[in-house]
Amino acid sequence: MRSISLLWRLVGALALAGFGFAVGTHPATAAPAQPSGERIQRFASTVDVARDGTVTVTEAVTYDFADTPDRHGIERIIPVRFPYDDVKENHDRITPLEVESVEADAGAPADYEVRGDGDDRTIRIGDADVVISGVHTYEITYRLTGVLNHFEDHEELYLNVTGNGWEVPIDYAVVEVSVPAPVGRIACFAGPVRSSIPCDEAEENEGRATFSARNLAPNEGLTIVVGFPTGVIDPTPSPILRERWTVGRAFAVRPDTLVPASALTAAAVGGFALLLTRVGRDRRFAGSPTDVAFGNVSGDSELAPIRDRDPVPVEFVPPEGLRPGQVGTLIDEQANTLDVTATIVDLAVRGYLRITEVPKQGWLGSTDWELTSLKPGTGLKRYENTLLTALFATGPQVKLSDLKGTFATHLKQVADELYDDMLANGWYRDRPDRTRAKAAALAVAVIVAGIAVTVLLALFTSYGLVGVPLVLFGLLLVFAHRAFPSRTAKGYAALRRVRGFKRFIDESEKERARFAEQQHLFSEYLGYAVVFGAVDKWARTFAGIDGELPTGNWYVGAYPFNVITFTGAVNGFTVATSGTISSVPASSGGSGFGGGGFSGGGVGGGGGGSW
Repeated sequence: MRSISLLWRLVGALALAGFGFAVGTHPATAAPAQPSGERIQRFASTVDVARDGTVTVTEAVTYDFADTPDRHGIERIIPVRFPYDDVKENHDRITPLEVESVEADAGAPADYEVRGDGDDRTIRIGDADVVISGVHTYEITYRLTGVLNHFEDHEELYLNVTGNGWEVPIDYAVVEVSVPAPVGRIACFAGPVRSSIPCDEAEENEGRATFSARNLAPNEGLTIVVGFPTGVIDPTPSPILRERWTVGRAFAVRPDTLVPASALTAAAVGGFALLLTRVGRDRRFAGSPTDVAFGNVSGDSELAPIRDRDPVPVEFVPPEGLRPGQVGTLIDEQANTLDVTATIVDLAVRGYLRITEVPKQGWLGSTDWELTSLKPGTGLKRYENTLLTALFATGPQVKLSDLKGTFATHLKQVADELYDDMLANGWYRDRPDRTRAKAAALAVAVIVAGIAVTVLLALFTSYGLVGVPLVLFGLLLVFAHRAFPSRTAKGYAALRRVRGFKRFIDESEKERARFAEQQHLFSEYLGYAVVFGAVDKWARTFAGIDGELPTGNWYVGAYPFNVITFTGAVNGFTVATSGTISSVPASSGGSGFGGGGFSGGGVGGGGGGSW
């Protein structure tokens, strides 16, 4: 046995820069702040390196709890994951730890649990129901894997024995290391993290080396280095590496990720296009333009063209006696408030109710309208009868403003019956609102599944890019879910004829105007003009030289009945009615504002404290 002089240890410390290999510093894991009276009287460790490379460590920690109240035991915190970027970028070194046993002297519970699944493992020793004080010794035995370093001329154990995370002083730390071959070079360091000051004593004898340090302050520790010949460890030591998670790693752009991601993206876009053009595409009767508009004998149908370039002939009457609400829902596949408002106007024109304009009162007032029931809703379509009944549920007269916040439920019922009407007429394979809801639900499910797959791939592999096309497919469905309702051949035929009738309403050519005057159709077709958004054009077609309009008594205005005041009043009524019947009661509540070796190097380390 021989002692290494201080000078020799200094030379060894400097030489370590040439042959030593530090896995890297690990931040000291601090235990809760400890009272000044607590200390470690002795930290004695034995380290046994086996021929298979595993390292068994036994630590005898003599801990003085002093008179600190409410203490139950100690915690030993040991790092198991270390940055390895200096050697391999974005990688960490892993030193798996397995606790073999924990013992304690009399009067100190030896119960323990191992906590943590991140960079550290915490061995908590003691019993929460037992309070201890004074001096107690704990013996912890654990096994580490992957801690040895391999070099061309030697194997090496570079180990932070005590750890630099203790918040209490260590009076005396000693460690004995045994290796399966004669010890070659040794070195040790004591003090705070990155200190290169040698420890107090370092000795080696054949296959053993002993190191010690005294009077270590809080957050100071003892780190040792032991080198021995190669060829005695089988297999040859190599670090256990884990690639660190980064966005770049998770979504790595490589041929084996880019190719499948591109292929899946193309499949997603192609599948979406196929779905949209097959499921969300109208059908039409096969044959001539006449067959398309009126049907054929055989009933044969085909997919309608994406862009229908066939001319649409003008129709001077609503096809098949369709009412404004039906026309509006057939055109845009939605039963909305405009369709219901147009139905109210249409019911008034047909004599079921009267609309009386109530002028605004004062500068801050607003125009209102009074609706008066004139006759029961016999002979009406179901949605019309429901609407009429709901309007006068409280009596034969009602102001439009009185319906605010109370009519939304009735509006939904009317809309439901309009959708049912679309289905009853055979114009759609399924109700448009239900088709949209199914498409939206599918989109959400695909997005959730896509995000889940992408997250899992990103967390555990570098193939996160492969999951993105599924999310893309779901997003495409979200943006296009309204396009999935599709008309049957019968519905497409009705649509073409409705478009022809819209030309009659919308295009104010003189011959159409003369036909309309002869038929006295201004009021009768006004509901359709509301649906088509052509009230102004329709009214100007009928206005005489003096601006008067040929109307009946279904609308009582507050001012002389000319084209300007009437169209303004009807447009105002339309806007007000749409907003009123769709409003819901306001909720209550308030406002919504609101290198060489050094101490702390190598593997191992950590610290601990009492609890």
